[in-house]
Amino acid sequence: MKAISPKTIKRSFAVQEKTLSRKDKLGKQLQKDLGVIVDSAAKQLLPGVMVTVLEVEVTPDLGLAKVFLSFLNSKDKEKDLAILQDNKATIRHYLAQKLKNQMRKMPDIQFYSDDRIDRAARIEDLLNQIKKDES
Repeated sequence: MKAISPKTIKRSFAVQEKTLSRKDKLGKQLQKDLGVIVDSAAKQLLPGVMVTVLEVEVTPDLGLAKVFLSFLNSKDKEKDLAILQDNKATIRHYLAQKLKNQMRKMPDIQFYSDDRIDRAARIEDLLNQIKKDES
């Protein structure tokens, strides 16, 4: 069995990083930084609710970042989303402080509720129900 050298792995990651566009790199960085900021904000604004940043899509002109959030233990996701949306100026301010040396202009932030996890669970339940009916 042939072993992979660390240099090969490092080069392959470097190639993958170079193939990402600027907006994709920015989206990944925003997702990472917003994850920490939104988690902290959610602890203060939404006690008992865990908010996760699933994805950040940045428009080609880098003027808008669409932030897709997942809410766990939430009774009313729309209400929780509205609370975060009302506080987006503060969240954007903390994000700008974090990225001030990397960006000239901070994109506007728009929050969206992402129900992929809920849909996946629903599909899994339906598939399990079909298996039970066939048995």
